[in-house]
Amino acid sequence: MEAVLNAMTTKTKAIYAKRLKDTDYNNLLQKRSVPEIASYLKNETYYSASLEGINEKALHRGQLEILIRNDLVIRLSAILRYAFGSEAKGLAAMIVRQSEINLILTVIRSFVSNDYNAVTAKLPVIIENQVCFDLKAIAACRNFDELLEVLKNTPYYSIVEKYQKKEMDDFDFAGIDQELHRYYFETVQSFVRKNFKGEDREVIESLFNTEVELDNISKIYRLKKYFKAGNELIKSMITPIYSRFSKKEIEDIIDHSDADHIFDRLLASGYKNYIKETNFLYIEHTTKMINYNMNRRQILFSSNPNLVLYAYMNLMGIEIENIIDIIEGVRYRVPIDQIKRMLIY
Repeated sequence: MEAVLNAMTTKTKAIYAKRLKDTDYNNLLQKRSVPEIASYLKNETYYSASLEGINEKALHRGQLEILIRNDLVIRLSAILRYAFGSEAKGLAAMIVRQSEINLILTVIRSFVSNDYNAVTAKLPVIIENQVCFDLKAIAACRNFDELLEVLKNTPYYSIVEKYQKKEMDDFDFAGIDQELHRYYFETVQSFVRKNFKGEDREVIESLFNTEVELDNISKIYRLKKYFKAGNELIKSMITPIYSRFSKKEIEDIIDHSDADHIFDRLLASGYKNYIKETNFLYIEHTTKMINYNMNRRQILFSSNPNLVLYAYMNLMGIEIENIIDIIEGVRYRVPIDQIKRMLIY
């Protein structure tokens, strides 16, 4: 068993070594269209496997984003063959849960945009035996009734049912996204407490709780800044998981800090050592920076396969967000230097 887990660690670090580097980001920033970005990813980076056979000239933004997200699952398949059936299968199950949620959200987006190409472009079939619903059936969904039929007898049914609508013009996408991810966070927290002990549990819980807490901080900022939400509503919308802030401190931020002072609270907290820039751009940039620095330390120095895999999942999530930021920046003609400031790597 130890040999299997060591092989998983080695494989994860080897795949991480192929991540996008400075040169790749600089080259991507020079592209002036989505097809040009897709062409570079297809021909010059390790995203080539997911984009093989794709006509990048006919690819639009939504399709490219789904292909990039699915690429992470395809790459993880090389690690999952070590993980399934081993002590690490729980973290592999986390990957499956993430994939399920991403696919559900992708299908719902297709209802909003009336564009189903992104759903069927390439499904993560490598995990078909692990997901709790029929992949082909969910890709064929064209409305909420069909989606709920596929999700019947899964944990997702009761969440999605609450948002069922015939007209999608004013669909509460942020709400369903929040509830699905809250379910994910609570499921993972329960799993970690049940299956890990000692130092392993402490470190994994620290990374996971940090991810949730930073998501809460971002949510508090957005709700205060853009929606002028009341304090009690904000408290009801966050996930009750804490890391470097106590429950009392989070409630104090909600009750007594306006949005513009939340960054100051981060700088004065235990996160300060992970914030390399003190020029505040926007809240997600800061929380992404903290997550990146914490997880990069784990993947570089840890030999624990569970920690390395978890760190890899988070770091690749950030890489995907970087690519999407470049796609959006190019699409809206944002100056290159402004796009580059948004990237974390």
